[in-house]
Amino acid sequence: MSQSIESHKDISQRLQQLLGAEARGGWICFMETVEKELPFLMQRGRPNKHHIEASIIGEKGCTSWKDYLKTELKWKYATWKNWKKAYQLSKEYSYIKDYGLEVSELLRVSNKSINFPSSYVDYQEYVEKLEQEKSISLSKTKQSLMEENKKLKEHLLLLQKKNIELSSELIGYTKVQNNATSQVKDLSKTLPIKSYPIADYWLAEVIRTLRLEYEIVVKKFHEKSQEASTLRREKAEVITRCELIKQRLSKTLAIPTADIERYIESECIGISG
Repeated sequence: MSQSIESHKDISQRLQQLLGAEARGGWICFMETVEKELPFLMQRGRPNKHHIEASIIGEKGCTSWKDYLKTELKWKYATWKNWKKAYQLSKEYSYIKDYGLEVSELLRVSNKSINFPSSYVDYQEYVEKLEQEKSISLSKTKQSLMEENKKLKEHLLLLQKKNIELSSELIGYTKVQNNATSQVKDLSKTLPIKSYPIADYWLAEVIRTLRLEYEIVVKKFHEKSQEASTLRREKAEVITRCELIKQRLSKTLAIPTADIERYIESECIGISG
């Protein structure tokens, strides 16, 4: 029994050493070790309880391979599934092992191709084709984002201009409102009613007219205030959209956001938030 435990210990250490060696075909060594020491994992379906308990998985107190990967190897089960899928391809196409191809690229070719390349030459040609398609797609995405960003910048410029004009109008309406309020108050104190009945009638008419004008100004003032609020909100949305586009461009092109901003400022309308 001690020999079995020692053997399991060696397997565990070996797997830990091989783990993370995807580049240069190191992942194949990991999969070959698993196939040799834990062959039941390469079969279809869930391993039976006996196999689990009699292996390193059971020795470590784990009830499944997934549990073992998580607790002992600190590895993701999803990554194991990808490696297993790539390993099945390597058993069908020997050039995969010969050239130590990477899992991520193998799966990308497998997902994109109807028939997996039968030779390394065909494989290289297909990878080159995928890279060209990716480059074209990135170029279109970049162009689309740049055009969208430029339109947003131009729209933002118009919003800022309109906001300045509206602010000026609001200042004017504020003055009119204040003047109307002052006039109503002043006229309300003029000419006592008992002493000057004719003047009182005239005063009442003037005050009524002023109040009507005052209500119109107040209504217009509120409308302009609402319009200004809408403009400020729309401006904030445009600025946020511009920032999102910069981030998408940066991620798409894999270059710093600062470089994207400099390019945009040189090609488009430069506007600060």
